[in-house]
Amino acid sequence: MKKVLVIAAAAALALSMAACSGSPATSNGNSADAAGANSKAPAGLITPGQVSVCIDPEYAPLEYFNNGTSGDIVGFDADGARALASKWGVKAVFQQTAFDGLMPALQAKRCDVMWSGLYVSPTRTQVADAAPYLATGPELVINSKLKGKIKKASDLCGKTIAAQSGGVNASAAKAIGADCVAKGKSDVTVTEYPQTAQTVLAVTNGKADALVETDLAIPGMVSKSSGHLAEVDGLFPASTRTDFGVYTAKGGPLSTAVATALKAMIADGTMAKIADKYKVSADKLAKS
Repeated sequence: MKKVLVIAAAAALALSMAACSGSPATSNGNSADAAGANSKAPAGLITPGQVSVCIDPEYAPLEYFNNGTSGDIVGFDADGARALASKWGVKAVFQQTAFDGLMPALQAKRCDVMWSGLYVSPTRTQVADAAPYLATGPELVINSKLKGKIKKASDLCGKTIAAQSGGVNASAAKAIGADCVAKGKSDVTVTEYPQTAQTVLAVTNGKADALVETDLAIPGMVSKSSGHLAEVDGLFPASTRTDFGVYTAKGGPLSTAVATALKAMIADGTMAKIADKYKVSADKLAKS
């Protein structure tokens, strides 16, 4: 009888210890009460304990694969997202998303934030909130065979311009064509591609005469082109300059939290250190 009582007591003790060992885990490995475990984390994260980031990793120096087509996602934006997660005491989880699927993914709540080198534009801010973080603007890249022949926008009349589909740069290219037509000259042909790399290839192999891209991405494109590409500075007016923004759900609980964190990260030098790492001018960081 004593042996039975001893076994029963041991079993009860084991059950008691198991009950006290911790809260049950959720499907993503975080504890069920993780949402309240860190007071720095804002309310509204899709998954407690992490901030999910929609990103298209093919746009150096902002976001790209460490090994070219695989490995860790690195870059100014990617490291910025990691710094944001660290500030909140959570982990950053990247959701690789094609460029034209970024906004739909955010709206479908497949990620908390979209941090992937997107301009702040009236069209986008109608459907999502944006916190500016980096000043930028469009510039022109041409096939080096045309160097010296294209110095102003009107020199592009009748030419073919490549741009990433669904982006503001494609609109800038079309605006050049509209101006050509208004002046009685030949329209430009704007060819849109899903990926930035495809626009570069189009100009390199002669399918397009030029491409419109942001000033931050162009130096890397030109330096890696083996002399096939050249940049044309100052072709676009100052009015076309804008900011990149970190996007959150329109009117959602994270919008204020992201904007506040970004301002703090710019003010305390966190973003400047990341900018220096990727050779991005800290002077381009949003001032407000």
